[in-house]
Amino acid sequence: MNQANTRLIYDADSHIIETKGWLESYASENVAGNLSPGLISLDTEMLQPFIEIGEKRLAGKLPKLTSELKKDLFGCKHKLNQWAAYGAADNGERSDMLDQVGFASQLVFPTLAPSRFANHDDLDIVYGGCEALTRAMVDFCSKDARLLPVGYMSLRDPQRSARDAQKAIDSGIRAMLIRSDAVDNKAPSHIDYDSLWRVLEASKVPVILHIGSGQNMPGAYFRTGISEQVIDSPANVETTHPKDLPVLHHSPERWLTCMIYDGVFDRFPELRVGMIELGANWVPAMVNNLDYGVSQLGKFDLKLKSLAMKPSEYVLRHVRFTPFHFENAGWILRNVGKELLMFNSDYPHPEGGKDPMGHFTTSLQAIDANEDELDHFFSKNYADLLGISANQSPL
Repeated sequence: MNQANTRLIYDADSHIIETKGWLESYASENVAGNLSPGLISLDTEMLQPFIEIGEKRLAGKLPKLTSELKKDLFGCKHKLNQWAAYGAADNGERSDMLDQVGFASQLVFPTLAPSRFANHDDLDIVYGGCEALTRAMVDFCSKDARLLPVGYMSLRDPQRSARDAQKAIDSGIRAMLIRSDAVDNKAPSHIDYDSLWRVLEASKVPVILHIGSGQNMPGAYFRTGISEQVIDSPANVETTHPKDLPVLHHSPERWLTCMIYDGVFDRFPELRVGMIELGANWVPAMVNNLDYGVSQLGKFDLKLKSLAMKPSEYVLRHVRFTPFHFENAGWILRNVGKELLMFNSDYPHPEGGKDPMGHFTTSLQAIDANEDELDHFFSKNYADLLGISANQSPL
């Protein structure tokens, strides 16, 4: 992480690891009583030893473990136990973590919380869950201006979504996570959502699509007639299956295609979009395919004829992406330009790697990235996404 001492570093992906009762403590009695276990229940037997270690450490009963974690924040073997990770559930520790690695700003996402209410039949529970998560995220980030909380907003009632998004922004939310799949048989670009985009654009709050925002590999594609051989692991709290990784971008790519082709970015030219923890190897092909869709088939679609710019130009103006640390970020940068990619650590999830700064730096050095390209990757593109200054000094 040596470059963090000399370069401005903004981290576009980090997480809270939710503990038992965390979301309930911010919810109304009605919402708290109707939350589901979510994608992974914290009562799952396999998780109990890991959760218990995290609880003991936060209670001050494992000082040696805390010392080990602080000495090797990204590489420590205990990172696989995300409930024990330093700064995973304690905001004071998270601030200390930022001090140690030198990050000047960090987007902070929930991990599993939206899955506990997003699909409930009662919309009062759905939107009440959104409100509870807003309170929780804002509270975690409230004592350190470097921590930027990400909220979640359902799209199931567009007018309510716009109204509640404004309330969330007023309370301190700095980016808004949404679903990328079509909701209630409406395209993501449906005009019913314009009121939501208007609120976000006016407040300079970006739309965020993150791993888990949309369906990955459909369930039918796992039914092979042969027993599954994937090992369950508490390290993988985002439940990504090996078959999911190559197709993570499919739902977000469909979402973005609709937003561009149906003129949403013409109607909202200042709206920004972050594609987080979805990889970026697919981006060069997507950009070309979007342009091909217009140049080859635009004569059959009057909407495409009315677009003010080429689709690739909308991507450049509106969208920023986070590559995985194991992808060749240098190759991607050379194929999409300096304005699209952002540094990310995924802390404290293990998917971020043992040395995210080192992995990305090695890849970018291999293409002889210049200082301007490095600055865009490590800070300027994040600043553009969040509508903040990219000129503050490193901590």
